[in-house]
Amino acid sequence: MELLVQGSLIIEVRMKPTLIDKSITQFIPTNPINKNILELFMNEETADVVFEVGQTQFHAHRPILQNSASTLYEMCGKLDEGGGITTVSITDVKTKIFGDMLYYVYGGKLSENELNKNNAKEIINACDKYGVVNLKLEAEACYVESTEFTMDNIMDNLLYADAKNLALLKEAVMDYIVANKHSIISKVSLVNFPGHLATDLLTAVARGEEAGEEKDKSAKYNTMRIGTLRKMLDEKGLDLDGSREAMIARLKEHDW
Repeated sequence: MELLVQGSLIIEVRMKPTLIDKSITQFIPTNPINKNILELFMNEETADVVFEVGQTQFHAHRPILQNSASTLYEMCGKLDEGGGITTVSITDVKTKIFGDMLYYVYGGKLSENELNKNNAKEIINACDKYGVVNLKLEAEACYVESTEFTMDNIMDNLLYADAKNLALLKEAVMDYIVANKHSIISKVSLVNFPGHLATDLLTAVARGEEAGEEKDKSAKYNTMRIGTLRKMLDEKGLDLDGSREAMIARLKEHDW
């Protein structure tokens, strides 16, 4: 009873933490969703649509196509109530190019060899037609990086960029024109220069003259690089495809 303090028994407990060896590497598995989707590529048992390209059949799934290849998805039509497989014929793309494009849709990564300059244009054309936007932009970047612009090919590249809505290629061509303006005036015919691209040309000129110049807040996007605009759109979850004007309009609409 002499241990009680004002009628209460007080017990003192002393504790010290157990030391954890931080040098031990802990294994944390990654989210398996990408691997699981990629395993569905060419899976005949679960497919609900077949694309016939030449003599090759590509088995695919509508839910995967819906957000990654919009035009291909629309071509599949509605799912057969009887559970049958829809067959879609593709006649305007090489078998290898279509296979690479569909592999990408399922989360696959194309190698540098598959995205080389010789294939880049065909991939761009296929992706532009069938709505595989991100691969189109990746192939465009590869094409720009591997192409040496000259007086002889500059107009062909400009017209191609305009036809396929390739904003990065268009920007690269405009930069070349501004940097070589004196030679181009005397050596390149501008008869076929699209008038609606005047804004892109002026943008390239302005970008080279803007050092130290204060810009109006409303014009902050006007001279940004295409890569920067696309990065900002991606961060906001917006569509990356389209012209410079279209990208800027989307950013202004969702500016916060």
